[in-house]
Amino acid sequence: MGFDEKETAKLKPWLPEKWDFEADVVVVGYGGAGVCAAITVHDAGAKVLILEKAPVAGGNTTTAAGAIRIPTNVPDAIEYYRALTQGAVDEKEISAFAEAMVGLTLKLEAWGAELKYSSSRPQYPAFHGSKGFSQVARLDYTARQLEEGMQYLPGNHLFNFFDNLAKNREIKVIYETPVKELIQDAVTKEILGVKAESLTGEIYVKARRSVVLACGGFQNNHEMLVNFLPYASQLPIYPLGTPYNTGDGILMASEVGAKLWHMAGVEWGNLGPKVPSEKFGVGFRLRRQLPAGSQAINVNKHGKRFMDESVLLSHRKDLAKVQYFSEELGGYPNIPLYTVFDETYRKKGPIVETVMGWWRSRKLYDWSDDNSSEIELGWIVKADTIKELAEKIRVDSDALAETVSQYNEYCTIGEDPEFSRAKGWLARLETPPYYATELCQPIINTQGGPKHNALAQVLDKNDKPIPRLHAAGELGSFFFPLYSGGSNLPEAFAFGIIAGEQAAALTPWE
Repeated sequence: MGFDEKETAKLKPWLPEKWDFEADVVVVGYGGAGVCAAITVHDAGAKVLILEKAPVAGGNTTTAAGAIRIPTNVPDAIEYYRALTQGAVDEKEISAFAEAMVGLTLKLEAWGAELKYSSSRPQYPAFHGSKGFSQVARLDYTARQLEEGMQYLPGNHLFNFFDNLAKNREIKVIYETPVKELIQDAVTKEILGVKAESLTGEIYVKARRSVVLACGGFQNNHEMLVNFLPYASQLPIYPLGTPYNTGDGILMASEVGAKLWHMAGVEWGNLGPKVPSEKFGVGFRLRRQLPAGSQAINVNKHGKRFMDESVLLSHRKDLAKVQYFSEELGGYPNIPLYTVFDETYRKKGPIVETVMGWWRSRKLYDWSDDNSSEIELGWIVKADTIKELAEKIRVDSDALAETVSQYNEYCTIGEDPEFSRAKGWLARLETPPYYATELCQPIINTQGGPKHNALAQVLDKNDKPIPRLHAAGELGSFFFPLYSGGSNLPEAFAFGIIAGEQAAALTPWE
């Protein structure tokens, strides 16, 4: 004798009265990790449904530089990843991760990816195993794309490859549908589906085999940034990537008992102009590395330099200098901060990077070639003298004038004894008019989230898998405390594939 729906609801109150949609596997998030998981589930013969919070596809993958740093061999990969993680990841997970990353090339090529390799210095060449990371791959452009003069936006190009694979398989994606809650069996702890908010209201989606969380980090959640990152409360921080990454997956996974790891892991994206970042709600950033011979310096609120401006800052820890807290002063001497430059530098091209970032991939704004439009908008302050410029940005005029004079003297002697700015970058800042813009700190992505194992299974407080729950991508990334540029993309693809394989292989719960 069976139970009717009302009796079942009494016995299992966690179940909704009805399911609005159902699939074998529900993927939460349609970025690099999510699309790879979905393709893999489909190719395994299971039904997959993707729920995406944003109105568009791609997530952070579309805003990336497009470099895929895949190690060439497992032994070097193990050595290098061991050095990066510094004891934060156990040896079993390191070995499994190394094997997954090395094997990614064959999987991508099986999907039709044509990868173009180039030499590239690894982030930490002094680490053991770094020789296995001396190249990066990029998705090559087809002859047709080159003939059509396809605009060079590497992140968009990369995600379009996966998106086309998904469309050819007719994988269903429901946009503007943020998932709010994982539905868990209170007895078995299995994840049975999700509750989401669609454009038409609340919906319940049944996942017969598994839910794959691939919904990114928390780079646009100020409360989380302040709570998990040291000395971030006074920083103006804006996401360089998608503004839709607000830590939803972290909250949902926590509610069903997931252990969190690597929450203080963050990748800063250089410094950027604050006003346009504030206006659009996403980070614009200065060029990742100041070009050689640049007539530009960075100064703090006291009008003083505090760093070597020639350093390549993307994915570097040098930006912690901005967050420095002075016990003597009882505050942050380097916040707010500004970049100051002259007319010669202004004419050299856009002061911002124009080939990546959410604002660029979504065509929110078109930065002028000579920065003139941004001066007219007031994003960049202009003055005839250094002292006048200091007054306009509310910095001590004598201090700024002294700083510029001292810097110019360093340029004359060809040496920077204060901050060791490279000789080739020492160019006198002396051609009026002069310019300045207040800076913010764009954030590329966060690495923290629910801990998962080598099978992409989300783990509970006892490091046991939560049944029917997987995660991939930057949501609970492997990388911490150090990160090697170009590694989050292959991690997302590799573990998206693993999550898809594992999820599709499960027996349906009903």
